[in-house]
Amino acid sequence: MRRRFSLSRVALAGAALTMVLGISLGPAGAQDATPAGGMSVEEIAAVTAGEEYKLLAVVKTLSNEYWQTMERGYNEAAAEKGVTIDVLSVPTEQDTEQQLNQLQTALAQDYDAIMVSPITPTNLIPALLAASEAGIPIINVDEKVDPAAAEEAGVALTTVIASDNRDAGARAAQYMIDTIPDGGQVAIIEGKAGNQSGLDRKEGFEEAILAAGTFEIVASQPADWDGQRALDVATNILQANPDIVGFYAANDTMALGVVEAVRAAGKLDQITIIGTDAIPAALTAVEAGDLEGTVAQFPAEEARIATSLAILALQGSPVDGFIPSPIELITSENVGEMLAPAEATPAA
Repeated sequence: MRRRFSLSRVALAGAALTMVLGISLGPAGAQDATPAGGMSVEEIAAVTAGEEYKLLAVVKTLSNEYWQTMERGYNEAAAEKGVTIDVLSVPTEQDTEQQLNQLQTALAQDYDAIMVSPITPTNLIPALLAASEAGIPIINVDEKVDPAAAEEAGVALTTVIASDNRDAGARAAQYMIDTIPDGGQVAIIEGKAGNQSGLDRKEGFEEAILAAGTFEIVASQPADWDGQRALDVATNILQANPDIVGFYAANDTMALGVVEAVRAAGKLDQITIIGTDAIPAALTAVEAGDLEGTVAQFPAEEARIATSLAILALQGSPVDGFIPSPIELITSENVGEMLAPAEATPAA
């Protein structure tokens, strides 16, 4: 039976979706989120439009399953909420200028609000400034726009919804600490150099794993979010460090590349591999026992909430500040909750 990633059931069950906003959210740089009436995130997610707004969503690349899932979330949100959503993407996560050019061109098409996931924290700043000057609400989704750069440029972000990426890395580290009692050598497969979410995941993992006192990080190298590059990087790391007991990859596409490198070395039963994002292929790998775990970040639910945030802004009730998106470590113990028969999976 064909199975697919069941997003909304798990995401809506998370504590992050039931917290009432208007309290300090803790992570450095996060702001208080204070929607009118003290709405919960769950209530925000359920908002629908009273008129046919035309919205734009800018994601990274649809060559990555994570962003495919977010695109599906936007399409489902459009149908659920009675709005039009056009989704833009670029071929690869190296195409920063093309993403900027796409957004600059799209702004001439009279969108009521935009939802943006920039490739880097600053590459969309010129277009976002134009949107701000035109009075278009901007919802920053998943990959954060640099707040200092935005403020300096005069960009007004309406709301930011994103995961705590340091926490994602820390959760991966904690799993290794809990399941590898003797510690040992570990390696990190980073994302694209200079990318903030990848940097945060790396630093969160580093801080937590080193605090245990029994682990040594013997390598930390970027693989640009690419599976083949991760395979090559992990192969080289394994050759130089044959006693490695764990790999943490900053996304699942790279984690799956690491799986192939470790498989080729004949060490799948000796090395713990943790990824990030819970893309469908990674969930299948967790179920099969090839990948030990992945930190889920629920992109379809992020898209649904982002759409509601855009609608609220257009209705005159903007949610100011930062909303934490739910995350959850997925292992063999709970992967079944994330996989469900397609016919039994409700729309997000």
